[in-house]
Amino acid sequence: MNTKTLIRIGGVIILAIALFFGYTEFKYLQRHETTDDAQIDGDVNPVIPKASGYVKAIRFKDNQFVKEGDTLIVLDDADYKIRVAQADAALQSAMAGDRVSRSQVNVASASVQNSQASIQTARDQVATAQANVALAQARARKSNQDFERYSRLLAEKTIPQQQFDAIQADRDAAQAQVMAAQAQLQTAQSQVNVAGTQTGITSSQRKATQGQISVAQATIKQRQTDLDLANLQLSYTVVRAPASGVVSKRSVQVGQLVQAGQALCSIVGNSSLWVTANFKETQLNQMQPGQTVDIDVDAFGGEKLVGHVGSFAGATGAKFALLPPDNATGNYVKVVQRIPVRIDLDKNSPLYAKLRPGMSVTVAVDLQK
Repeated sequence: MNTKTLIRIGGVIILAIALFFGYTEFKYLQRHETTDDAQIDGDVNPVIPKASGYVKAIRFKDNQFVKEGDTLIVLDDADYKIRVAQADAALQSAMAGDRVSRSQVNVASASVQNSQASIQTARDQVATAQANVALAQARARKSNQDFERYSRLLAEKTIPQQQFDAIQADRDAAQAQVMAAQAQLQTAQSQVNVAGTQTGITSSQRKATQGQISVAQATIKQRQTDLDLANLQLSYTVVRAPASGVVSKRSVQVGQLVQAGQALCSIVGNSSLWVTANFKETQLNQMQPGQTVDIDVDAFGGEKLVGHVGSFAGATGAKFALLPPDNATGNYVKVVQRIPVRIDLDKNSPLYAKLRPGMSVTVAVDLQK
């Protein structure tokens, strides 16, 4: 054979190969819809405190796996413990007041035991005064701590003098309340000695005392609610993991003041991953849930995943944008829209554990399976 003949034969062979692969690709595209506008998605749970305070300790490291309920961050709880003490003292005071009212009713119903009931009433008043002293002392401790803290802030010139003066006035008022409560306690104790000389109360006074019992019972419920709330807020100083996963995007340091509702970090769960593929609206004519999907992950070239079409978004991606397009204004240019399609993954695949939300993938949906 001469050279020209070999060239012709080679050209025919190359043309035949090209036609074969072209036909194969044509048949493949006829039964598949593909797109590279797709990525791995997963649940990203923000870690948000329910209370404000200074960070006392951080119990995790970046990219560490944690379980649901693990302690992540501990806030300074000194202020919250004082609030619990105040609420508990107020509850004890209300309960003592209730006992006082009930003792007065017993005195009115049995005048023969008037002296003994009066003595008990006086003792209950002593208990009330003691509870008031405890409440005043708790408030005084809180005011002193605030005064010391704001003194340092004033020295650093981070707060105005007017705010410091208000804190100082609160401290002085709290100290005055302690002295007044202590004086009331002394008065109540002196009344115990003379309570035996008291006489019975009238029927109108008895009715008034019964009304006081109802008020005292309502006060006890309110004080119990305040105590429960204070304990609940104290529990919020321990920030726990809302879900299992890898902690990432940490934005908090020890000593930092955090506010309730502020995102401190995120937990990326790996137990539920899927693919979000943005297909053109013209590709969805024959696509339906349940169809098999071949997934090629860019990070693992050559290795593929298998998934299935799960569901279709309720609107195009443009409708979910921060500024959706308004075709009624300006010059209208028709643009093919894309609709997000959720593709569920096969969790038994060896590649599943390596996947991370945000990875780029290429998907091909088999329209005949």
